[in-house]
Amino acid sequence: MAEIYLGYDPGGGGAHGVAAINGEQAACATVATAQDAINWLTQQCGQQTPAALGLDTLTLWSTGPAGWRPADRALRQAYPVASNSIVAPNSLYGAMCINGAAAGLTLRQQFPAMLITETHPKVLYSAFTGDVYDFTGNHDGMTQQLAGWLQLAVPAIPTDHAWDALISAYAARAWHTQEWTTDLHQLPANPHESLVWPMGPAAYAWPTVISPAGDAPMPARGIAPKRPRWQVAVDVLHASGHHEVAQQVQKYRNAKNERAGWDAWLKARFPELWNLVSQHE
Repeated sequence: MAEIYLGYDPGGGGAHGVAAINGEQAACATVATAQDAINWLTQQCGQQTPAALGLDTLTLWSTGPAGWRPADRALRQAYPVASNSIVAPNSLYGAMCINGAAAGLTLRQQFPAMLITETHPKVLYSAFTGDVYDFTGNHDGMTQQLAGWLQLAVPAIPTDHAWDALISAYAARAWHTQEWTTDLHQLPANPHESLVWPMGPAAYAWPTVISPAGDAPMPARGIAPKRPRWQVAVDVLHASGHHEVAQQVQKYRNAKNERAGWDAWLKARFPELWNLVSQHE
């Protein structure tokens, strides 16, 4: 019987990506809640225990400054093109952290033998391609790339959350089959931090060897001020679970000094979200 590999991308309301790989088949979806995600993933397993779960969430905590972990520091150093996607854990929004941990703990209780690996889909994409993750602008290309990495026919991928879940399932398979042998959670901690495992043993599987980063101070947040303002806004809105509004902002973007007026539109329609975005500028 073919092994089953699961992937989960925890989001806010209506933005939970789920995926499963079973032999030569792949499936993915976007569901409304963490419980819906747990139900969907469990149903994919039937009576079989999944071999591994790829989780786009924190499977290791650090007690050091801003919660930065050895893996976070190393990935920021190794992939500067994707560094804005690697945010200080203490500044992350709750949807990613709480939903991810809830699903991971629940599924591990159901399947004690299942391996768990942390994933970071956006940085993985940059590691494979050298490009910045842009599902909205490159939907077809990213779907084809993922099919090539999986060596499987992939279904229609409705959202970036489903794409993230599917590459997370791929990471779970690669870790279980030892296609990938690097575990970023084995990088050495700094003297001023302790590492805590909230859901028990977990890996952070990675396709290449990554060198530890130096003990330099890390920025408090993962959004760089030199990025275009509309990109900062999209990142903040996605991180806070306001995915539909983030997509609307993307529609306003252009290359001519942002003359489309997305900021005025956001401020007029969603003043609370504008206040949230402006805090990061």
